[in-house]
Amino acid sequence: MTLTYYKRNLENIDKLADHTKIVALKWHDYLVKNDINILIYETIRTVEMQRENVRKGASKTMKSYHLVGQALDFVPVDSKGQSDWKGYDNPKIKQAIIEAKRLGFEWGGDWKSFIDKPHLQFNHKGYGTDTFGKYTELKNGEDELLKLENYQWDMLITKLKKCKNDAEFSSEQWIDKAVNRTMTVSELVWLHFVIDDQI
Repeated sequence: MTLTYYKRNLENIDKLADHTKIVALKWHDYLVKNDINILIYETIRTVEMQRENVRKGASKTMKSYHLVGQALDFVPVDSKGQSDWKGYDNPKIKQAIIEAKRLGFEWGGDWKSFIDKPHLQFNHKGYGTDTFGKYTELKNGEDELLKLENYQWDMLITKLKKCKNDAEFSSEQWIDKAVNRTMTVSELVWLHFVIDDQI
């Protein structure tokens, strides 16, 4: 199934910070595979927009995860392609929320003081800890090699060996690329899609 707002969803996801974007893409891929129709209507937010939301009572804080690219807002979409603001209790949407939480998102619908059902935020290592531009776009058809410290390469190699032993992939090439320091940014991003656990 193609989501009603497939293109718009991806355009909004692309505005997110690096690690949040990777996890959001995995979630969106899950939605497509499971015929769960939603609209991601907001991701990154300016200080001015956030200030206005606080003024109107739509938000309670100026420390929003939207300001740092670590949050998205979504609404279920009904069979007519319309936003369904009462649809968060739909079994398929509940399934989507469970998957988002499994991937590491925190859902605003679980909050006690200010319930915010459209809201998903990715804490990463805390507020404002995600990066922008670490995973760069391809330039002139060439991909960028990963730039990691030695201990980071060691961690990556250990994780890849475990994944291969667990039969999450079969080829030795990924381990070889990590050992030889020839893995590219897009290859690492792709691995995030085929391995459930984050690398």
